Amino acid sequence: MTKNVRLLSTISIAAALVGGSIAILNNNNNAETTVQAASINLPSGYTKSAIIKWNQTGKASKALINASKKGMKENTDSGAGSDNTLVNVTKLTAGQQRELSEYTLSLINSARHQLGKQGWTYKKGALTFANRVAKEYYSHNRSCWDADHYVAGIERAAKASGLNSRVGQVYEDEAGLPISSTYHTNLRPMSVLKNQIYFNVKQMLFGGFSGADSQMNDSSRYIEWEHAGDLLGCRTKSYDAKTKYFGVSFSGLKGDESKVSVHMMGVAKRYIQNYRKFNR
Repeated sequence: MTKNVRLLSTISIAAALVGGSIAILNNNNNAETTVQAASINLPSGYTKSAIIKWNQTGKASKALINASKKGMKENTDSGAGSDNTLVNVTKLTAGQQRELSEYTLSLINSARHQLGKQGWTYKKGALTFANRVAKEYYSHNRSCWDADHYVAGIERAAKASGLNSRVGQVYEDEAGLPISSTYHTNLRPMSVLKNQIYFNVKQMLFGGFSGADSQMNDSSRYIEWEHAGDLLGCRTKSYDAKTKYFGVSFSGLKGDESKVSVHMMGVAKRYIQNYRKFNR
């Protein structure tokens, strides 16, 4: 998905943590954990037609802007739980990656279902693709702090995953983990990481908001719904894929541990050229 604005924020996010020691998980442990369902509510005025209109014309109705403000302010329960396990975001176990992918999906699908859309599905092949994209970003020292997606890297990762690599950037929705005085490296507890992903998905749905809590009433900070159009299947009236396979991965930036990019990869079936390769 073409990105018109970088979804970044330097804020202080409250961690939903319970007392107790923080353990560092062995990264060879691939055990999976149950993912608590989480949701994002779409306020009145946030409609399919409004999102499609912006994606077709670049014009946002006052109702859409106001609904996006409400969405940012009123969605406060991330359902992140109280997992104090300290993780390196760029060196997660397979189980942690799946848990985070399914958590992110629960947010996206909760919004899709409110608009009468079919949910997306977690797939290992999509996660492998996301990891390849993250590796491309890191290897070439690229991040969401650049002006645009790293298209060449995405195309190489797509080819390696059996996907169409000649269609440009149709796969990625990208954001940056919020940076605070407490969380400014690639280390954080799992519950904090989920809180930050929750904020990222809210940004994508609600006008590409970038800023602090105190700025959520500022209409000028709601400038794009292209990410929303992709995640919700509201880019056009007829061409959007009914569903996609999904996985999420993270990449760091060489020389700056504060900047962690989030790569949310959605794969429509029409772009899979080699299912055997994709399903590895």
